[in-house]
Amino acid sequence: MILRRISENVKAQNWFAVAIEFVIVVVGVFMGLQVQDWNDLRKERIEEKELLVRLYGETQELLETQREELVGLRARADILMRVNPVLFSQEPLRAITDEECANIASSHVFRRPPDELPVLDEMLSTGRFDVLRDEDIKQQLRAYVLFRGRGRAYYEEATNELFRLHSRFPDLIKIGRLPMEAGFVGRWTRLSGEGFMWNPVCDVEKMRAGTAFLNEYVDNLSRIGSLTQFTEQRQELLAELQTALSVKLGVTAMVE
Repeated sequence: MILRRISENVKAQNWFAVAIEFVIVVVGVFMGLQVQDWNDLRKERIEEKELLVRLYGETQELLETQREELVGLRARADILMRVNPVLFSQEPLRAITDEECANIASSHVFRRPPDELPVLDEMLSTGRFDVLRDEDIKQQLRAYVLFRGRGRAYYEEATNELFRLHSRFPDLIKIGRLPMEAGFVGRWTRLSGEGFMWNPVCDVEKMRAGTAFLNEYVDNLSRIGSLTQFTEQRQELLAELQTALSVKLGVTAMVE
């Protein structure tokens, strides 16, 4: 309708009216675009808040998992550190406990550490990472992605060649099948049969004299140590990210 009026005013050479109608059209288009921009911005801010809330929840959940992992890794390391002086003839010969023997026999076991933040992967795969405006949070997420890549690469390297000591040195670590007390949990029972468990028995005297065994045992120890270090660093990064997110969202972070 406006275009029809402009056409009529042009024919009538009513240039003032043409100018007024033109200004109305320009202002209308501008206002329409401005309203659209405001609406898009509002949607982005809503989406950003939703992403931050999800990221906070997933970071908190993963951080709690990392803390549990670290407790287990440190307990495992403490047991092995306790038996090291005996194995390397720096303490008098003594019998190795069932717990110590079990940890030596399983020193090759490296569980892939959980490191996923699904909402972060979703943002990266869909190109929505830049919806986040806080540069500090974005930088911390970039640092975490880089660290996660290094951690995954190390895990692949660490598990590329496993030294299963009970298989490689069967005369030093013998696996027996023993009856298990009712209600007893936490032992190696996969396919051992109901009421039975697999029980490694270590010959500490032969272990002390086994150079090849000790060398491979130390290799396993080194991998456990590196895995523990990666878990500690991962926990630190996640704790920093959680703190930044809590400040942004105005919530209280669960700090231990």
